[in-house]
Amino acid sequence: MSTPLKRPTSARRRIYQTLVQQPGRHWTVRTLSDALAMHASVKETAVRDTINLLLSLRLVDLIPHQRAITVSLTATGERALTVALRRAQAQKES
Repeated sequence: MSTPLKRPTSARRRIYQTLVQQPGRHWTVRTLSDALAMHASVKETAVRDTINLLLSLRLVDLIPHQRAITVSLTATGERALTVALRRAQAQKES
């Protein structure tokens, strides 16, 4: 598991939680940013960087034939992000 998954920032934790809560949904940077709008600490650049990271790790699939970059969480991605969130929570509690 890569370091960003092992020690996610608070913004990444929120992004991961949102993705895991709706694993079958198709996301763009805009739709994910909009879903996280209540969290002022999550900027659009953080969302873009996280999507690019998850693409590079193959934890999300690129949805073809879309104007904007659109991704969907893979089953492997869902498991990896769930583990990352559990580890982050355990580190936070200890």
